[in-house]
Amino acid sequence: MRFALRNQKKIASAYSPEILERILKSLKKQFSDNKSLDVHDGKPYPTLIIDDCGHTCALIAFYVIQIKYDVYNLAFKEFIG
Repeated sequence: MRFALRNQKKIASAYSPEILERILKSLKKQFSDNKSLDVHDGKPYPTLIIDDCGHTCALIAFYVIQIKYDVYNLAFKEFIG
């Protein structure tokens, strides 16, 4: 499976380039380790919650905008933790 994260420039400018790298590292780890992902129903979009590689007890939430073939089109929602 693969992912496409939307608005990476906005994430880097709103937080920092280091935070964006942490988000991308967490996504790469999640998508390389798992064959299936647990997507939760939600409004306005379903939500994907993954472990945060840069934190021992935090999570990162993403909106799942679209799933086409094996590509998850994601939008950053928030840090949980």
